Amino acid sequence: METNSGQERRRHLRIIAKSIIVSLTNKQNDQQISGFLKDISEGGMKIQKISAKRQVEKGEYYCEFVLPDYGKIEAPVEVLGFGSDAEKFSEHLIRMRFLDLDPAIKDKIEKYIADNRAENETIE
Repeated sequence: METNSGQERRRHLRIIAKSIIVSLTNKQNDQQISGFLKDISEGGMKIQKISAKRQVEKGEYYCEFVLPDYGKIEAPVEVLGFGSDAEKFSEHLIRMRFLDLDPAIKDKIEKYIADNRAENETIE
């Protein structure tokens, strides 16, 4: 996908996800942060924190959530940053990429995206 100046390039199609709660656990101190899944791709996802006061640092975390009809997802992730200035409540958004996905988990995510693609596509 080509991008114009200042826009981020996406390698994977992202779809909008709603009403899915994600739990992030910091590997160093077992701090847990919860949020709502905003969008997901084969390469990563974005969540909106439930508690605005909880700070999330860049780094590695462990995430857990359930994709309706596809089951539980447990995966290591790397927090890359936060929402862009163009996004509403950008300071509450957390962008992350998946790390070393188990093949079965990767398959569940790919199927979820494929089955939900038509109505929920986004290139944001």
